[in-house]
Amino acid sequence: MPTQTQEIAAKLRSTVTRLTRQLRKQNVSSEFSNAELLTMSLLEQHGKMLSTELAELEKVSKQAVSQIINRLYEAKCVERFQSEEDKRKIYIGLSKLGEKHIIASRKIKEEWLVQTMEKIFSSEEINLIRAFLPLLSRLVEYNGSRL
Repeated sequence: MPTQTQEIAAKLRSTVTRLTRQLRKQNVSSEFSNAELLTMSLLEQHGKMLSTELAELEKVSKQAVSQIINRLYEAKCVERFQSEEDKRKIYIGLSKLGEKHIIASRKIKEEWLVQTMEKIFSSEEINLIRAFLPLLSRLVEYNGSRL
């Protein structure tokens, strides 16, 4: 028999997965795949990275990330930079155009979320969500080490 925490965890996982899918659906007009948008977001968040670091963060093969990087490079959304210390290493960075695409993608998703929340939730319910966000953030940021 599942514990209360197990039941809550299962419902939370299912709900977060479905919300993520809904948010991804909002970007249907984008010329970029979700994997490409994720790659640009990671570069925005972490700055210049090696393709091996991107593959590790995205939990995909180096070949898969190379294809994504090549597509984004052709679209002028990322730039390549040779390492000063080791000329064999090539860093990938987000270009200004890539940054514009990320901002536009976020805006579409956030506008949908705002409109939907205002339509289906009362102000009290929105305040409950606000109160829950720090807990959810802590869960997302937890990496297995002691808190």
